[in-house]
Amino acid sequence: MALEITRELLQTAAVEGMPGWETRLFLITYPAGADSSGHSHPVPGVGYVLEGTMVTAFDGDAEEIFRGGQSFQDKASLHRVSRNGSATEPMRFLIAYTVRVGEPNTTWPDK
Repeated sequence: MALEITRELLQTAAVEGMPGWETRLFLITYPAGADSSGHSHPVPGVGYVLEGTMVTAFDGDAEEIFRGGQSFQDKASLHRVSRNGSATEPMRFLIAYTVRVGEPNTTWPDK
């Protein structure tokens, strides 16, 4: 993950009826031109773009663009493209993942 991108964990909540699972809600901020392509998600997520333009693609899928006010899904796979679509404006979104307690919702390749 690029250092300038911030991930703020806003809340965690146990999942009723699913012992050992929790839902995590994050606020993610990409400054202008920021790129976090090449990470993976072991679980799917659902999100909502608060402001800006998100460019995203999973595995071999075509790139998609989401703008402020649109919701989206993160697949449980390689997030091949994940970047701010603007060179001048920030992009912020909320995203929630339901995962086993102690397991990651996002992984990055070893450097």
